[in-house]
Amino acid sequence: MKLRERVRTLVESRGFQGTIITIIIVNAILIGMQTYPSFETSPLLVAFDAVILGIFTVEILLRLYAYGWRFFTGAWNWFDFLIVVVSFIPSGGSLQVLRVLRVLRVLRLLSSVPSLRKVVNALIASIPGIASIGALLVIIMYVFIVACTMLFGPHSSDFRDLGASTVSLFRLLLGDGWGQLIDPVQEQLPWAWTFMMLYGVVSTFVVLNLFIAVTTQALQQQSQDDPEPSRVEQRILDELAMLRDKIGHSTSASGDGDARSSDEAAAVHDQ
Repeated sequence: MKLRERVRTLVESRGFQGTIITIIIVNAILIGMQTYPSFETSPLLVAFDAVILGIFTVEILLRLYAYGWRFFTGAWNWFDFLIVVVSFIPSGGSLQVLRVLRVLRVLRLLSSVPSLRKVVNALIASIPGIASIGALLVIIMYVFIVACTMLFGPHSSDFRDLGASTVSLFRLLLGDGWGQLIDPVQEQLPWAWTFMMLYGVVSTFVVLNLFIAVTTQALQQQSQDDPEPSRVEQRILDELAMLRDKIGHSTSASGDGDARSSDEAAAVHDQ
């Protein structure tokens, strides 16, 4: 077995992948610990951080060697590669704010766990539908914002203009501040609660649930149309491809040998 094939077997093994996932989790815990002042400059944590970065770098180099240029044909491989590269950006002095980029290493769990990759791919596939629903939500909210400004603006400072009404309705969209926003208006306009309940039903129970429906449909569609083979299945497919190539080479060699034997027999017969 060639060295590249051995490296590929190593990086695709369950133990190797499990080790990387464990290191990612440990790294996330260490980064969280460094947010405390007592651990921020701990030499031990700094050393662990450097070791973990070295492990990630070695892993990327092994995958680059194992797959060659095919490594850059995968979006998730680019994702891992860029996260490791970003980790080498200096963060001292005036660039201290770039230390926050280290937390991006936690996102490597998205590429290391197949089930998380499927969820992210489903979210990406549902972006067109989400954009359409988002546009619908913006239109509905604008209608209610203008209506609330006209109806409730003279009675409450929370709806005095478009800006204030936008903030107030967004709070209601998140389920926050009903008593603070609506009760003062309702004291002067007893019918105000019916209008705001209509807004709540349309914006929350209808439009926002459409986001969930679109995302769920995209996840189900991806699971049906593009199932990701397991590592064992992928290994079997690779071995079958290698076996097919070997059989093809053997057949070609046999054909050449038979033709050569026929030529020699014909030459003997002529003599």
